Amino acid sequence: MKQPEWEGWIKYSTLGIEMAVIIGISVWGGVAIDRHRQATFPLFTLLLAALGLTVAMIRLVKGIKH
Repeated sequence: MKQPEWEGWIKYSTLGIEMAVIIGISVWGGVAIDRHRQATFPLFTLLLAALGLTVAMIRLVKGIKH
């Protein structure tokens, strides 16, 4: 049975929103840690942003395969 066209839109929209949330939360957490530490170099912001981007890309690839 063929899926309606809008089901594909929902699937990919959900993946995009999920990516944005993962990256946003990781960057927000990094900024919060760096502010708490009163750091001059945003180490945790960079590390958590990279981690969030990696996790988001892995979720995207797995989501597209299914």
